[in-house]
Amino acid sequence: MKTEEPKTRICGVCEPNQTIISLPDPRKIPLDPVILWDALDSRETTRKYSQDELYRWELSTLLHYTQGVRDKENGSHFRTVPSAGALHPFEIRIVVNRVTGLDSGIYRYLPLDHALVREECYSGDSASVAKVCKNPVLIATSAVSFIWTAVPERMIWKFGQRGWRYLFIEAGHICQNLYITCAGLQLGMCAIGSYDDNEINCILGIDGKTEFCIYMASVGRKQ
Repeated sequence: MKTEEPKTRICGVCEPNQTIISLPDPRKIPLDPVILWDALDSRETTRKYSQDELYRWELSTLLHYTQGVRDKENGSHFRTVPSAGALHPFEIRIVVNRVTGLDSGIYRYLPLDHALVREECYSGDSASVAKVCKNPVLIATSAVSFIWTAVPERMIWKFGQRGWRYLFIEAGHICQNLYITCAGLQLGMCAIGSYDDNEINCILGIDGKTEFCIYMASVGRKQ
């Protein structure tokens, strides 16, 4: 019996009441050349950030190289990170504190549109997200923080229970891409794995089963 692909495979959908906020086209951003080996050597964890803003083009670059679509061919979408079966089971939400041209708050990234939508979260705001982390200062002082949530069914329908392994492997792919991109842009970042699962899921309005927070990271300019 053939297994049907579930509707949950579709990601980054804009709800009818949400307004799409465009981001600069990553292909048109004049980035300075960066030697990969230098970026890898300079990759580090930064836990203290300045009060300076991030530019919108920098946020666009960070999002593109962590979940962005780099090519579209015959109905397939090839992204900047690998994924088993090209299923890409993640949603990206960002907590904006200081980004040029964006109000503070929580947004969701739409990879196919390379755009954002503002999220009306169920029980909190950006300050609430900071409080659920073991080190709340990382979120509170960052310019922007990333929240990656996983939708298991996008993997399980094809790979069965082994799909759970792929979820955690691929979260590492995404976070490492963010580390290297931050190194290339001379930004600081810190991966965050210690937080209250129930509280962050509640803030985002997800149930912790069909979708749950799998990883977080804070980003900002170095002091």
